Amino acid sequence: MCAVFGLLDFEGNLTPSERLTLFKALGQAAESRGTDATGVAYVQNGTIQIQKAPRPAHQMKWRISPDARYLMGHTRMTTQGSEKKNYNNHPFLGKAEQMPFALAHNGVLFNDFELRRTRRLPKTHIETDSYVAVQLIERYGSISFKSLKQMAE
Repeated sequence: MCAVFGLLDFEGNLTPSERLTLFKALGQAAESRGTDATGVAYVQNGTIQIQKAPRPAHQMKWRISPDARYLMGHTRMTTQGSEKKNYNNHPFLGKAEQMPFALAHNGVLFNDFELRRTRRLPKTHIETDSYVAVQLIERYGSISFKSLKQMAE
Protein backbone atom coordinates (compact mmCIF):
# COMPACT_ATOMS: atom_id res chain seq x y z
CA MET A 1 0.00 0.00 0.00
CA CYS A 2 2.59 2.72 0.95
CA ALA A 3 3.95 4.14 4.16
CA VAL A 4 4.31 7.60 5.61
CA PHE A 5 6.93 8.11 8.29
CA GLY A 6 8.66 11.05 9.87
CA LEU A 7 11.03 12.51 12.37
CA LEU A 8 10.39 15.58 14.53
CA ASP A 9 13.39 16.78 16.51
CA PHE A 10 11.63 19.77 18.12
CA GLU A 11 14.37 20.76 20.52
CA GLY A 12 17.29 19.79 18.30
CA ASN A 13 18.56 17.18 20.77
CA LEU A 14 19.83 14.88 18.02
CA THR A 15 22.97 15.43 16.01
CA PRO A 16 22.57 15.60 12.21
CA SER A 17 24.20 12.17 12.02
CA GLU A 18 21.75 10.72 14.56
CA ARG A 19 18.77 12.24 12.70
CA LEU A 20 19.96 10.79 9.38
CA THR A 21 20.62 7.37 10.88
CA LEU A 22 17.19 7.29 12.49
CA PHE A 23 15.47 8.53 9.34
CA LYS A 24 17.21 5.88 7.22
CA ALA A 25 16.12 3.18 9.68
CA LEU A 26 12.52 4.42 9.55
CA GLY A 27 12.60 4.39 5.74
CA GLN A 28 13.96 0.88 5.61
CA ALA A 29 11.32 -0.32 8.09
CA ALA A 30 8.65 1.32 5.90
CA GLU A 31 9.82 -0.69 2.89
CA SER A 32 7.48 -3.48 3.99
CA ARG A 33 4.71 -1.21 2.67
CA GLY A 34 6.35 -0.23 -0.63
CA THR A 35 9.65 -0.40 -2.48
CA ASP A 36 8.76 1.22 -5.82
CA ALA A 37 9.76 4.76 -4.79
CA THR A 38 10.95 6.70 -1.77
CA GLY A 39 10.85 10.38 -0.89
CA VAL A 40 11.41 12.97 1.82
CA ALA A 41 10.29 16.55 2.42
CA TYR A 42 11.94 18.91 4.88
CA VAL A 43 12.45 22.62 5.46
CA GLN A 44 15.80 24.27 4.78
CA ASN A 45 16.23 28.02 5.19
CA GLY A 46 12.46 28.51 5.11
CA THR A 47 12.01 26.55 1.89
CA ILE A 48 10.53 23.09 1.47
CA GLN A 49 13.00 20.71 -0.09
CA ILE A 50 11.85 17.46 -1.67
CA GLN A 51 14.01 14.55 -2.67
CA LYS A 52 12.44 11.48 -4.24
CA ALA A 53 13.44 8.68 -6.57
CA PRO A 54 12.01 5.48 -8.04
CA ARG A 55 13.94 3.14 -5.75
CA PRO A 56 13.53 1.49 -2.36
CA ALA A 57 14.57 3.40 0.75
CA HIS A 58 17.63 1.26 1.39
CA GLN A 59 19.02 2.35 -2.00
CA MET A 60 18.46 6.08 -1.48
CA LYS A 61 21.46 8.39 -1.36
CA TRP A 62 19.94 10.94 1.00
CA ARG A 63 20.93 14.59 0.54
CA ILE A 64 19.25 16.04 3.61
CA SER A 65 20.46 19.29 5.11
CA PRO A 66 22.13 18.82 8.51
CA ASP A 67 19.87 21.63 9.76
CA ALA A 68 16.67 19.71 8.88
CA ARG A 69 14.91 18.77 12.13
CA TYR A 70 11.46 17.97 10.70
CA LEU A 71 11.35 15.26 8.04
CA MET A 72 8.41 13.57 6.32
CA GLY A 73 9.17 10.39 4.42
CA HIS A 74 7.20 8.16 2.08
CA THR A 75 7.72 4.72 0.59
CA ARG A 76 5.51 3.87 -2.35
CA MET A 77 3.83 0.81 -3.73
CA THR A 78 2.61 1.94 -7.14
CA THR A 79 -1.13 1.77 -7.73
CA GLN A 80 -1.57 4.54 -10.30
CA GLY A 81 0.97 6.53 -12.30
CA SER A 82 4.34 4.99 -13.08
CA GLU A 83 6.98 5.40 -10.38
CA LYS A 84 9.57 5.70 -13.15
CA LYS A 85 8.13 9.16 -13.84
CA ASN A 86 9.47 10.75 -10.66
CA TYR A 87 6.82 13.49 -10.62
CA ASN A 88 4.30 10.74 -9.73
CA ASN A 89 6.16 9.93 -6.50
CA HIS A 90 5.51 11.39 -3.05
CA PRO A 91 5.85 13.85 -1.37
CA PHE A 92 4.13 16.41 -3.56
CA LEU A 93 4.69 20.16 -3.34
CA GLY A 94 1.73 22.52 -3.22
CA LYS A 95 1.00 26.14 -2.37
CA ALA A 96 -1.92 27.74 -0.53
CA GLU A 97 -2.07 31.42 0.50
CA GLN A 98 1.45 31.79 -0.88
CA MET A 99 2.50 29.20 1.72
CA PRO A 100 4.18 26.11 0.31
CA PHE A 101 3.33 22.72 1.75
CA ALA A 102 4.30 19.10 1.16
CA LEU A 103 1.85 16.21 1.10
CA ALA A 104 2.37 12.47 1.23
CA HIS A 105 -0.50 10.00 1.32
CA ASN A 106 -0.92 6.37 2.28
CA GLY A 107 -3.85 4.74 0.55
CA VAL A 108 -5.80 4.74 -2.66
CA LEU A 109 -8.35 7.32 -3.78
CA PHE A 110 -10.88 5.45 -5.88
CA ASN A 111 -12.78 8.58 -6.92
CA ASP A 112 -9.88 10.75 -8.13
CA PHE A 113 -11.12 10.89 -11.74
CA GLU A 114 -14.59 11.86 -10.55
CA LEU A 115 -13.14 14.53 -8.26
CA ARG A 116 -11.03 15.96 -11.08
CA ARG A 117 -14.15 16.20 -13.25
CA THR A 118 -16.76 17.38 -10.72
CA ARG A 119 -14.43 19.87 -9.00
CA ARG A 120 -13.05 21.01 -12.36
CA LEU A 121 -9.49 20.60 -11.17
CA PRO A 122 -6.78 21.75 -13.56
CA LYS A 123 -5.19 19.18 -15.84
CA THR A 124 -1.81 17.98 -14.67
CA HIS A 125 0.87 15.62 -15.90
CA ILE A 126 0.89 13.96 -12.45
CA GLU A 127 -1.01 10.67 -12.74
CA THR A 128 -1.06 9.71 -9.05
CA ASP A 129 -4.47 9.66 -7.39
CA SER A 130 -3.11 11.33 -4.24
CA TYR A 131 -2.25 14.51 -6.14
CA VAL A 132 -5.97 15.37 -6.12
CA ALA A 133 -5.56 16.16 -2.41
CA VAL A 134 -2.89 18.74 -3.23
CA GLN A 135 -5.12 20.30 -5.87
CA LEU A 136 -8.09 20.48 -3.49
CA ILE A 137 -6.05 22.16 -0.75
CA GLU A 138 -4.73 24.65 -3.31
CA ARG A 139 -8.30 25.27 -4.50
CA TYR A 140 -9.44 26.04 -0.93
CA GLY A 141 -6.51 28.43 -0.73
CA SER A 142 -5.37 27.78 2.83
CA ILE A 143 -3.84 25.28 5.17
CA SER A 144 -6.31 25.01 8.05
CA PHE A 145 -8.42 22.42 9.81
CA LYS A 146 -11.37 23.54 7.71
CA SER A 147 -9.56 23.20 4.36
CA LEU A 148 -8.07 19.83 5.35
CA LYS A 149 -11.51 18.61 6.42
CA GLN A 150 -13.06 19.78 3.14
CA MET A 151 -10.27 18.10 1.17
CA ALA A 152 -10.69 14.82 3.05
CA GLU A 153 -14.46 14.77 2.71
